Amino acid sequence: MVQKHFLKIVSAAVLCGLMSGCGETTEPEVQQLEPLKLQQSISLTRVVSSQLAPLTLDEKAYLLLASEVRGLVLLNVDGSEAAALDGGSVERFALQAQDGDRWLVAAYDEDAGEIQLRELGLDRATGKPQLKYLGARASGAPQAALCFSRQAGRPHLFAIDETGLGREYLLHPRAQAWEFSEVRKLYFGEQVNGCAVDDVRAQLLVAQPPLGIWSLNADAEKDEERRVFADAAGLGEAFGGLWIDGAAGQLWLAAGDSVRAYNLGQPQSAPVLARALEDFEPVSVALAGGALLALEEESDSIARFAVELPQPAAETQAFRGPVDIPRVAARAQTQPVNSGGDAADDPAIWVNPDNAAGSLIFGTDKKSGLDVYDLSGKLLQQFPVGRVNNVDLRSVEHPQYAAIAAASNRTTPGVSLFGITRAGEVESLGLREMDLGDPYGLCMYRKGGENFLWISDKDGDLHLAEILLGENALEWQLHSRAQLSVASQVEGCVVDDEREILFFGEEDAGVWRLDIAAFVAGEARPQLVAAVDDERLVADVEGMGLYLNGEQSYLVVSSQGNNSYALFNRDGSEFVGHFRVDMNPDLGIDGSSETDGLEVTSAALGTDYPQGLLVVQDGRNRLPGGAQNFKLVSWGDVAEKLQLQ
Repeated sequence: MVQKHFLKIVSAAVLCGLMSGCGETTEPEVQQLEPLKLQQSISLTRVVSSQLAPLTLDEKAYLLLASEVRGLVLLNVDGSEAAALDGGSVERFALQAQDGDRWLVAAYDEDAGEIQLRELGLDRATGKPQLKYLGARASGAPQAALCFSRQAGRPHLFAIDETGLGREYLLHPRAQAWEFSEVRKLYFGEQVNGCAVDDVRAQLLVAQPPLGIWSLNADAEKDEERRVFADAAGLGEAFGGLWIDGAAGQLWLAAGDSVRAYNLGQPQSAPVLARALEDFEPVSVALAGGALLALEEESDSIARFAVELPQPAAETQAFRGPVDIPRVAARAQTQPVNSGGDAADDPAIWVNPDNAAGSLIFGTDKKSGLDVYDLSGKLLQQFPVGRVNNVDLRSVEHPQYAAIAAASNRTTPGVSLFGITRAGEVESLGLREMDLGDPYGLCMYRKGGENFLWISDKDGDLHLAEILLGENALEWQLHSRAQLSVASQVEGCVVDDEREILFFGEEDAGVWRLDIAAFVAGEARPQLVAAVDDERLVADVEGMGLYLNGEQSYLVVSSQGNNSYALFNRDGSEFVGHFRVDMNPDLGIDGSSETDGLEVTSAALGTDYPQGLLVVQDGRNRLPGGAQNFKLVSWGDVAEKLQLQ
């Protein structure tokens, strides 16, 4: 009870911070609304319903009602029954249209204490509507709100219980029953009584009297961005019954003894319709056949009101939602890093020259050190050497090591070095300090038999340094060779060793290219080859990698602002395409978002990665929620999706 009370106080405090006039004692002026008169009352037989929703099957109109005594009841428009569960106690349900003239129905059955999923469609043999059981998920608390979302063509369900704890589930079929896979948790506090999802704008709307109506990003791979869609000043203390008219771009709801409609594209605006219902206090409203249908709480009748409908939102006709960027599912993921919050950052890939299956993935935990994984994502080794930010590696000719990995270290400003044996064992070789305020981005560079690195100072320039390994690797040295002035923050970078070209990302500006040899000779400056344009590249520009395979070579860049990855040709001047890393429901792997670092190789690494491997940091680890990690993507899947030739 203490936790519930605390959440309620927090919710009120947060809303006060978002709304103007919090703390004022003046009562809001009561608006006198023109009433709608009851046109028709449709009597029901032992339904006891507080929610209705219209739907069609084979172009015939129906109404679905929650029933506290009979579960779910499907009615013809004249009120006669078309189908019913005849069992259970349902107060809340969600409805989503599917292909093939079918509907998904999620309903909380209070008697069973579970969210039940059903398919509503026409029986092939009889042609009559039927409710087919698909699966269920037990609930520890009664559900106060249920609503569906459609994401990348998949059904997601939002379920918020009476304590204010919400969960987003991915729903997907299995051999015996559909599975509810938890994507994330959402926290509201008490008194939530309804929700709805605007799929066009990917926004989740939640009614929470007496605070208001919240708007959140429905996509878990985006920031929550909780905002007030409609404050309680114009709604009173009793409102809910959210229903979306997608074609008109409007949200309808019940508020006290009135009904209101809002433009979905204009949060915190006046309603486009506000009418009182004479001698009636609705809890659920919807439009059907050009009329307003409404239910009072625990009702055995449906009220029908004639209403002049508001004009559809003009911007809805032109708005088609965000650009649909191709998606590629991850094949695997690493174990989460130990640190919470924004911790995982940059990966590197070591290709085992003797055994491809024994190749390794390095990943920085920028709050504690460096982690080493196998190709299945299993954690093999950890090095708690400090706040290492970026990591890169190169092969070496050395009696003890096949390669070395370098990482920028922000705890003691400098570079940490690691040796990799041919057997795939990793050893720490210590740290060398550098005169930097905050070492940040890093990428390595091999010229002949010599190894170099570029390292950025977070609030300063790029520095070129040479790594001198020596026979005793523990006595390695780091010598500064050059310095490049940069206008603003740089983190992601990669070097094309063969061509001696450095690519680096100025986070707010774009991708720069530098001829290293010419620069060192004092004959070259960086060129901006791919600018941030809010379409192909959306700030921040973060991780970079080079996929090198002859004519099929690409520069891969993390476009953090729209959770995507942009491909350019090898010299960075020509945009090839972009994609997102999608969830893999069959393997229980979520997609990636807000990616910092990435790495890619064209080496064949087994049956899952025959054309190479792309590893990306995941800023929001979901399905279920957890600490950040890294996603593994088959380059063959990328090539197929983008039709790379």
